[in-house]
Amino acid sequence: MKHLFAHRLLKISFLFFTALLLTHVVKAQQTCNAFVGNVCTELNAMYVKLDSTTRIAGVLGDSTAENTMLKFARDNGINYLIMYDLQGLVANSTRATQLASLISRAKTQYGVQQVGAALAESQFADNIVAYNNSHVANERIDVLNVEREFWRSTTNRAAEFDATINVLNYFKNVGTANNLTTEIYIGWITANEGARLGDAVDRVLVHYYRQNDTDIVNYGIERLQYLAGASRKVKVIPIFSNEGPSTTDDAETYFMGNWLATNPNDKAFKSWIAGYNALTGSWKNNIEVIGSNWFLYNHFPAIYTAKTNHITSNPANQTACTGQSRTFTVASSATTKTYCWLKNGKCLADGGNVSGARTASLTIANITTQDFANYAARVISYDSANPTSFTSTAATLTATASCGGSSTNLALNKTVTASSFVATGYEPAKVVDGDTTTTRWASAYSGSQWIQVDLGTNYTIDRVKLTWEAAYATEYQILVSSDGSNWTTLRSITGNTSLVNDNTVLNGSARYVRINGTAKALPAWGFSLFEFEVYGQVASIVNKALNKSVTASSFIAAGYEPAKVVDGNTTTTRWASAYSGTQWIQVDLGSTTAVSRVKLTWDPAYAIDYQILISTDGNSWTTLRSITGNSSLINDNTGLSGSGRYIRINGTTKALPAFGFSLYELEVY
Repeated sequence: MKHLFAHRLLKISFLFFTALLLTHVVKAQQTCNAFVGNVCTELNAMYVKLDSTTRIAGVLGDSTAENTMLKFARDNGINYLIMYDLQGLVANSTRATQLASLISRAKTQYGVQQVGAALAESQFADNIVAYNNSHVANERIDVLNVEREFWRSTTNRAAEFDATINVLNYFKNVGTANNLTTEIYIGWITANEGARLGDAVDRVLVHYYRQNDTDIVNYGIERLQYLAGASRKVKVIPIFSNEGPSTTDDAETYFMGNWLATNPNDKAFKSWIAGYNALTGSWKNNIEVIGSNWFLYNHFPAIYTAKTNHITSNPANQTACTGQSRTFTVASSATTKTYCWLKNGKCLADGGNVSGARTASLTIANITTQDFANYAARVISYDSANPTSFTSTAATLTATASCGGSSTNLALNKTVTASSFVATGYEPAKVVDGDTTTTRWASAYSGSQWIQVDLGTNYTIDRVKLTWEAAYATEYQILVSSDGSNWTTLRSITGNTSLVNDNTVLNGSARYVRINGTAKALPAWGFSLFEFEVYGQVASIVNKALNKSVTASSFIAAGYEPAKVVDGNTTTTRWASAYSGTQWIQVDLGSTTAVSRVKLTWDPAYAIDYQILISTDGNSWTTLRSITGNSSLINDNTGLSGSGRYIRINGTTKALPAFGFSLYELEVY
């Protein structure tokens, strides 16, 4: 390594990158903090020099330079900025005001989640605390980064290392007291130094300053092994340098500046993490790679000066009702590229109701209120002529004002049935008469009891409001069904003590809604309910299999081809299999999508026993439901829960043993 600035700060690069994908909410939707090298990570970092030198243009105080840097961060998925030139920061100075504005915009508009200060001496941590205490949360610094190149000492390395540990200890105490993370950047270390450093800080940034990505992980691999000697697992981030012959600050050598002319910066970590994952050794059990880092942003504008934005079409704003599906698309002129779709700045992954997160088209199925957000696509080009990353403009998904039903009680005056009622005047119909104070249903006194409303058609249910009499349910379930026979639990309530239960943020598609009471507030009595209200909108019912590609294990003759089951005709055209053995038929939906219902219309040669299978690739299959003892020609399989591109019906037992299986229509919802 070499000196970069006149003060003791030395060149450092710190980036967080590894793993953690996932985070999610109600529908197992998956997001990750950052996406680099084609993997989800915790952090994707970049050093930024705030002040100018004779060779480097700083950014602080120059609104154009600041905004250019922030756009670069967003385009490249950077969520952590490490800033130089913050030593001796005065809390209420003009400089502090400029810094607060920069940090606030980074965090609120450009997807930055953490900001660090690269510092060399203990007292500088106190300056950061004073600054933070005089500013609001989104203007504060989050990380104390120690930059002391003790390994370069030519006089007393041991003393310089001990002084570095003293600074780390001071930073750690300050960090613990003020909710700040600590880290250090390192070059070359001994085994003893590695173990002590691993125990002293929250994370370690390790420089990998090479001219290309060839076998880059093995450049000083012993440093990771030394860090693994700590008494706890050590979080590590590799640092790469973009210095080149025209941008270097050290005449003796240069690093990846030339390489970046034909390779995207994402590729450095992609190669590094691939090499790391291929390594074996028990020492890896004590290392956790959490991200990637680049030194130095200020050189990137020169490297990418002639590179153009390859995104040619941005996603468009859309509206939807809950329960519906929407697809966002992006286009890029790059030939070789990777995608990362972002929701409110965080990278999505396929799962739950999301599909296509790594493609040009993102689909959100069975939309809930949690899906109304901003969506953008980051596209990384691997083309040697333009190896750059850009992020599209954000598109919004908002609730349609005219969905209908959201403020209308769908249950009002509809047909109601119940497990029992105690006497005349307490009939089930009382719960849908609109009177929440005088008329009520009262059940028999013994055991569990239920009451259900038939809405007349399928709705997407997002809210169920119950107004109880004093004989309320302390425990109950809200169940939904499309046929009144097969039920799915929308929500289980335990420990209720309220007479009015407004159950919001539900998500289910159904015609029937049932309240199943299992524990009573007044054990000597039954359950008693004044009003049963249901809210939602007409369900978006689209047969996802219609006119899609179909294959089968066999078909008996021309006119009975597999495609007949997706032509929309449920009475005359049909698939008929060969007569022998088990048989299957499957539909390719075109892309991964959420599946909650599969409806089959059989010919008399129906299946008594069969399985509904789902797959994302057409090779590995998961069973959605196994059906045994079927005796009906119409099987409406509701309440399913799966996500896939392919749906297969695997027939194992036939109603007419001398024939095969014969199916009029295969519908998927």
